[in-house]
Amino acid sequence: MLLTIKKVKELYDISRITLINWEKEGLITPVRTPKGRRSYKKEDIEKLLGMLEKEPKPKVVLYARVSTKKQEEYLKNQIRRLEEYANFQGWRYEVIHEIASGVNEIKS
Repeated sequence: MLLTIKKVKELYDISRITLINWEKEGLITPVRTPKGRRSYKKEDIEKLLGMLEKEPKPKVVLYARVSTKKQEEYLKNQIRRLEEYANFQGWRYEVIHEIASGVNEIKS
């Protein structure tokens, strides 16, 4: 079954730009209509989507920092918000946090 760019957008929420980029990368080949318009095989789109879902998501580092122990509650909020965002993006992540002042109190 052939799908127009509009139909691909409706069914799979894939933009025209994404389809053209996939074409440039050699991931998908459009079928050209007599007027030169692109159509895509439904099987090709679904096969490609299946491949993309199997790719591992990037692992990122979430870094949160406050300067004093009194701000520990702020640190927890930072971490929570960073984790929410990373989960929304589908990222795998590691959290690094610290309570440290940027001021060096040792005087020479």
